[in-house]
Amino acid sequence: MSSIAIILGTIFVIVQIRQNNRLIRAAAEQAQASAIQAKLTTEQLKQDHELANMDMIMRLYEFANTAEVQSAWLTVLNAKVTSYEDFEKLSKTEQVAFFQIGALFESLCVLVERGLVKPDIIEDMFLTRLAWESMKPFVSGVRQRYGGEENYVAFERLYERLRMH
Repeated sequence: MSSIAIILGTIFVIVQIRQNNRLIRAAAEQAQASAIQAKLTTEQLKQDHELANMDMIMRLYEFANTAEVQSAWLTVLNAKVTSYEDFEKLSKTEQVAFFQIGALFESLCVLVERGLVKPDIIEDMFLTRLAWESMKPFVSGVRQRYGGEENYVAFERLYERLRMH
């Protein structure tokens, strides 16, 4: 009787080991499937992020191509100010154009610095160097007149970043 009990106990242990091995394999397969799902989800999130960024860039580009912004851009380019005094001689409408273009490039820099837009995209779509060089006398004057180096500092950082790029 004790021999039968030992044989039955051994068979029971063998069956349990096999069941445990099956459970371990099933758990490993489930873990592998979860890892694949996580990878696919990550890839989907990356694609969604890139699409959202592209949508934002296209909206920015559409905004930058409005008649109002283009008019402001032409005003800045054609004004050819070499000093803040030159800027002060401009009409109020022409002066507002400088503030509009400055604000546009400040906003673009915030998007770049937060990693929402790649710098090379801004470099490809906007004439940052030309904008900065046309606006620098205005920016210097605003900083001197109203105090504070923080005025248009993001615009300057964007220019420097793209210049070094």
